[in-house]
Amino acid sequence: MGIWGDVIGFVVEHGLLVGQHFYGLDTQTFLTDRAAADMQKLALVKIQVKLPLCIVLGLYAAGRRLPSVLYRTWPVLVLPLIWIAVSSVIHYAQHRAFYDQMVLESKPIPLYSNVYHIEFAVMVGVVVLLMLYGLLNHRIESKESRRWLMAALLVLVVCMHVLGARTGLVMLYLGGGLMAVQYARNRPKWLLRGSVIGLVLSLGLLMLPSVQNRMNNTWVDLKTTFSGGDVTHQSFGQRWVAWNTACALLGKGEMVYGGYGVGTDEVMKTAYDQGGVELAERHRIGVHNQWLEGALQSGWISMALILCAGFLALMNVKSGQPVNGSAVWLALVVAMMFESLMERQAGILVLMMVFQAPMREKNGMNSEIKKEYALNDENK
Repeated sequence: MGIWGDVIGFVVEHGLLVGQHFYGLDTQTFLTDRAAADMQKLALVKIQVKLPLCIVLGLYAAGRRLPSVLYRTWPVLVLPLIWIAVSSVIHYAQHRAFYDQMVLESKPIPLYSNVYHIEFAVMVGVVVLLMLYGLLNHRIESKESRRWLMAALLVLVVCMHVLGARTGLVMLYLGGGLMAVQYARNRPKWLLRGSVIGLVLSLGLLMLPSVQNRMNNTWVDLKTTFSGGDVTHQSFGQRWVAWNTACALLGKGEMVYGGYGVGTDEVMKTAYDQGGVELAERHRIGVHNQWLEGALQSGWISMALILCAGFLALMNVKSGQPVNGSAVWLALVVAMMFESLMERQAGILVLMMVFQAPMREKNGMNSEIKKEYALNDENK
């Protein structure tokens, strides 16, 4: 058997060499070309995913703003989310014992949606914050519409806690808390009333079994991570290992203006091996941090520009508005520390909603939205 193996190996090796020289076929070059073509396709896919956001930011930088009808047609955005969320909660209730154990093991509760559960939680959280922003800034004038919207938001908040993706909940509490503080800063009476309502709502949500299990899972996750335990089945622990690996890569070379591009995932895999990470390959996740992943792909300067663009675009310069739109952006910035939202279409859609809803109406000389009374004033 050994002889025949050597013979077959010799024939195959020399046969390939003859084939290469006779037919002009260089297998190594062919494989390299194939890999390069695959990388080009991946680069094109990433460009297509992020192009809509680039167009929105480009229009803003040019002094233009797309007209937003978000608050006039809020049911178009809110009702589909309620349908998916409520259906998923009903499914959870029917199999609660099984899914409670899944939550304790850092497994997600399934959704009636093709959107990944973290992106869905972030999407719901952003919609709740944007609608809350609209309510506090009187973007919705009809009292009946405001009542229906508040009821819809309450349903979404309860569903978020049952379904329990922590990234969305962190964003919800941070953004909602910032907006509440901004609104109540000059309204002491509202501060007391709002605090009581928030406390009662929070205590009620803490009674949900899914919330209790998620809190228990989070405590075990953090304790295991920072005590140096096995993080194989810990969601945050795996992220912590990925962040440390990404930071080690960023510290090796010049990463200000350029990075590894679409080859970031492959570089991460190599870094895991070189770092001697004690995790099975299937548990070696990607960066799961948009700011670190963006820096690895394109350099720190690109992420710094996006970060500043958000605060500049959503900064409130009107004294009449009680809530600053940058609170929504800051909450999203924190959410992107736990998930690479800009690598999927759902995440890009979330960013586009954020940049279009509370963005100020004026940016330079060309951005003023002409209304009927403004046109009449100019003609006088």
